[in-house]
Amino acid sequence: MGEPEEAVALKVIIIGMVVIFLLSLSVIIFFILYQRRLLAQQQKHQKIESDYQKELLKTSIISQEEERSRIAKELHDDVGAMLTTTKLYFGQITPELPPEELIGIAKKMSSFFDDMIQSVRSISQDLRPVVLEKLGLIEAIQSLVQTINDSGKISVHFKNNTIKTIAKSKELNLYRIIQELITNTLKHAEASVIGVELKNEKSSLIILYEDDGKGLEQKNLLHKKGLGLKNIESRLSILSGNIHFLKKSSGMKVKIAIPV
Repeated sequence: MGEPEEAVALKVIIIGMVVIFLLSLSVIIFFILYQRRLLAQQQKHQKIESDYQKELLKTSIISQEEERSRIAKELHDDVGAMLTTTKLYFGQITPELPPEELIGIAKKMSSFFDDMIQSVRSISQDLRPVVLEKLGLIEAIQSLVQTINDSGKISVHFKNNTIKTIAKSKELNLYRIIQELITNTLKHAEASVIGVELKNEKSSLIILYEDDGKGLEQKNLLHKKGLGLKNIESRLSILSGNIHFLKKSSGMKVKIAIPV
């Protein structure tokens, strides 16, 4: 004899509830696993970003320390040495000194003071270029390019196609980025020609930089960036900018975009 309809219906209901429960449990488990995976990815990305920011901060500190060490060395070796020598000449001045010798010492001391003034100006120029302070970014870059071209070691071409005003607060970092790129080429690339162009694209200032040197290996861009490139990235993080290394058959080509 068959089971009563009520019993069959009860079994169907129970089975249906079990299936719904299992499906619901599966969805809950899937959701929990998905959330954990998503959280793990977010934590991984946050760690990468944190490590990157720490690396930029470390680079910035190293760069500052190197700059301070360089300035300290120049002050000690140049200005310090000239001050010491000037002090020795001061020690030679006595009431019994003949006038002609006194005049000779005065001339030598005056020459040392002139050299000291020039050294201090040179150090000050490195810290904050006077032309940048007085005339702005474009003229400062032109002055930098002219100085390098006058050396006769390499040919630098600069084009300014900007149509928007560059904020004064951004000029020093932009100047240092271009200076760092040129320095990197001079040190490592064995190039003969450098090209620098500034232009605007939508709401960004674009710096296009290229040389005809040895170029950079792709693996080095990912794992073995030198202090120069890290210093550029550190300055770009301040400017909320980014850098892209474009493909080129020879040499290096870089595109930098910075919001204006």
